[in-house]
Amino acid sequence: MIAPELLHNAAAWLGACRRPLLLTHRRPDGDALGALSALTHALRRRGLAPQPALYEPLPARYAGIPGLVTPRRWDTEAPALAAECDAVVIVDTCAWSQLEPAAAFLRQAPRTLVLDHHPTRDEVATRPGDLRLIDDTAGAVCLLVAELLPALAVPLDPLLASALFLGTATDLGWFRFPSTDARALRIAADLVAAGAESHALYRAVHEREPAAKLRLIGRMLASLELRAGGLLAVLMLRRADFAAAGADGSMTEDLVNEATRIDGTEATVLLTEEPDGSMRVNLRSKTWLDVAQLARSLGGGGHARAAGARPPGRWEEAVPRVLAAVEAALASGATSAARDAAP
Repeated sequence: MIAPELLHNAAAWLGACRRPLLLTHRRPDGDALGALSALTHALRRRGLAPQPALYEPLPARYAGIPGLVTPRRWDTEAPALAAECDAVVIVDTCAWSQLEPAAAFLRQAPRTLVLDHHPTRDEVATRPGDLRLIDDTAGAVCLLVAELLPALAVPLDPLLASALFLGTATDLGWFRFPSTDARALRIAADLVAAGAESHALYRAVHEREPAAKLRLIGRMLASLELRAGGLLAVLMLRRADFAAAGADGSMTEDLVNEATRIDGTEATVLLTEEPDGSMRVNLRSKTWLDVAQLARSLGGGGHARAAGARPPGRWEEAVPRVLAAVEAALASGATSAARDAAP
């Protein structure tokens, strides 16, 4: 956990702002959007004028969910947003690759604060006057925002609680992932007591999917291949799959988890072809494979059990290279796991 004095330092840092720009990573998930929204609500209540912004449209699955704000668009308003801000707050990432649309601005932006919980990080917000609050023991960045609120002297209310519960629950797989610990459950209980409705938020995110997403899942599962002696489940989505399903890239969130249900597997990799022909890699593991380290070798990062990357190269060249790296990591890890388990 982050020491109370560091939380108070961050609150003082924020209190010296008037119009901070709030950013997160590309393809924002529930944790990123929940943290972005909760900070926006909290800073508004402190009399500030925060400007939350995304690089692309708000994902459809999060539209209209209680507690989430409507962000501005960096891709269409970058000059105004850059000119108007007197500080920058980045949540849920500390990686230049995930901040790419705004990276050039961020390298010379006003003083910057990072709130993050990923173990992989770049030299973002390391200049004089910048500040970083990073805790890779936290299962969600929304937990850090929740712990920052008392230092900001902002009490929980239903809007704040809903945004923070959404981010916490989605990043913890609705409390089924190994990162679900006593800290997360205590904060989640406080959020429910403050007005977050777990069942309503679950329905809003997971029970109103478009039919196109289910068709996309079907095409993805049809590609399923088991490799590395059954330790690795490989899933693929090509541009033709999106066209046939009538789906778009915003519908891929969480799809990699579909194959984690297979008995005997340790890792799952989802390879997704982007519109420009490049590849996005999502990685998951169950017990011993550190996919954050693996993703780092591919130019990405993340957590030990959930990570991602955008390796260079076109699909035809990148697929064999990525799969070879995953299988090599599994082979090495399996040997170590067997050695550790030996009496």
